[in-house]
Amino acid sequence: MQHAMPTASPDFDYGQPPFDLLTDDQRTALAGALDIALYPRDAVLLSREEPTDAMFVVLRGTVQERRGGEVAAVHGPGDRFGLQALYGAAGAGAGGSTARRFVAAEECACHLIPRPALEALAAENPEFGAAILGDFAQRMRDLAALRSNREMAALTMARIRQAYLHPPLFVDAAASLRDAAEAMRQNRASSVLVRGADGAAGILTGTDLRDLVVLDGRPVSEPVGPLARYGLLTLDRDDLLFNALVLMTKHAVRRVVVTENGAIVGLLEQSDLLAVLSNHSQVIGLQVEHATDPADLRRASRSIVELIRTLHATGVKVSFIADLVTELNRRIFRKLFELLAPPDLLANSCLIVMGSEGRGEQLLKTDQDNGLILRDGFDCPDLPRFAADFTRHLVEFGYPPCPGNIMVSNPEWTRPLAGYKDALFNWVHRPDEAAQMNLAIFYDAAPVAGDATLLAEAKDYLLSRLQDNQMFFTQFARPALSFDTPSGLFAALFERRRAEAVDIKKAGIFPIVHGVRALALEKHRAETNTVERIQVLAELGALDRKMAADLVEAFTILSTIRLKARVDLPDDGPEGEGAELAIDNLVHPDRLGKLDRDQFKDCLALVKSFKELIAHHFRLNH
Repeated sequence: MQHAMPTASPDFDYGQPPFDLLTDDQRTALAGALDIALYPRDAVLLSREEPTDAMFVVLRGTVQERRGGEVAAVHGPGDRFGLQALYGAAGAGAGGSTARRFVAAEECACHLIPRPALEALAAENPEFGAAILGDFAQRMRDLAALRSNREMAALTMARIRQAYLHPPLFVDAAASLRDAAEAMRQNRASSVLVRGADGAAGILTGTDLRDLVVLDGRPVSEPVGPLARYGLLTLDRDDLLFNALVLMTKHAVRRVVVTENGAIVGLLEQSDLLAVLSNHSQVIGLQVEHATDPADLRRASRSIVELIRTLHATGVKVSFIADLVTELNRRIFRKLFELLAPPDLLANSCLIVMGSEGRGEQLLKTDQDNGLILRDGFDCPDLPRFAADFTRHLVEFGYPPCPGNIMVSNPEWTRPLAGYKDALFNWVHRPDEAAQMNLAIFYDAAPVAGDATLLAEAKDYLLSRLQDNQMFFTQFARPALSFDTPSGLFAALFERRRAEAVDIKKAGIFPIVHGVRALALEKHRAETNTVERIQVLAELGALDRKMAADLVEAFTILSTIRLKARVDLPDDGPEGEGAELAIDNLVHPDRLGKLDRDQFKDCLALVKSFKELIAHHFRLNH
């Protein structure tokens, strides 16, 4: 290595994390300790055989990180490396067997931070120390935290039309108090609007009824016209929700009347307003609960897109978004099932969702993966019509049909419990490519509506049929290695060439999901969620705890980058209610910011290591 004399270099970027955590005095101390090293093209900066006493920070040029004969990553200006070598893990790859070298891809310069200076700064500034010396999982959390401070403007600028509006319920002025109470009961309403004799509209609430009848002793036969309150507080449907909150607070009321083009279109209750300002998901839940036909559910389903955008914009973690979206999707599926299915079908079947929906990991509306388990001996003559209607409505809601036809409209996925057991037997004992795919999809199934014990019995049967058959598990795990996880794509960024788009699902997310699924199935586990499977596998000793923690962190980050790539794109399609986020797993590395790029690079490196682990465990290289 060619070292320059130590000097306080003005080129060092103290604005890059985690160096932005240093105080002015600490920056001065670091500047005095910095060394600069110059390297010609193809020079080896660091290798497994060569110990180091400094951490590297690239100043100019690019450095390739090579594992074996493959480029695992490319480091450009501002990137740092060498910590593993500095603290005794220089050559460790998957299982510690793969040699690692750092080679200059072109003439480059690096700042070198000596170990004593690094450790002195870490001791003096614990936050900097945690960021610079933390393990992979901690480093990922620190980087993610830097962008978690999102503004709440999306909520404060929400419009009344985004809230749930209670349909207007009118009674004539001549109607009695009993009539008004009966109308509220039948419509599950907390108020009625009264048509006055002069055309004016008034309001009578449940609280008014209580006070008039119970406290004042008025007869229930008395007409509501003279007792209603007129001079309604109204707002237009396009007004801000914040204005509605101010109006309710100012007048100490719990509801306002909402108009559109001068006509009354509904009532906004205080609880619904606060639900929007606190969490859009509560509004969608109310829309689903009050739905009386598929059209109502369609509107609720389309609102999920805006929910995803809002939660992401306000910094909510992707795992929480997935939990909320999963619950709302399942409520919609359950309600649609209840609206369409005959009562006897409801009592004698179990609606299931599979794939990412079954695992509770769906964010965007991906292909339908659903099925129906029927009770043995039950016959439903109207089943084909119901199944076709169910699938058609979900398509209208924005859930595309499954290319593999894994939907209730396919008789192969709507069959009696005994039929599912026969299929499971064949998938396990006569495994071909289609059987392996079907088994993987069904293993992720979760109940949505109907009798959940039917799915539980099918899952128990599946786990009971599994044997310690190395050939079966080898074949089942093989798809985890089906797609390439690229490692050289970042070189194009630093060389100012356009990097090719990466399918983040194939390159990063799927290998984790299926590799973990294979390990869980081998252990006969019943969990469906990927993170839960990882945690259980770590507890069982089937996964090293550090690898498990890294996988959870990488899976979360890759899911976040995948979501961010969609919601940050400009809307090219229709706007407003009904606009959908396109299903696209492509991530363009040249569009990623510095933090996302660092995370993406580290995550893909970890995925490659995990794939090596899976290949070794299931003997996929033999």
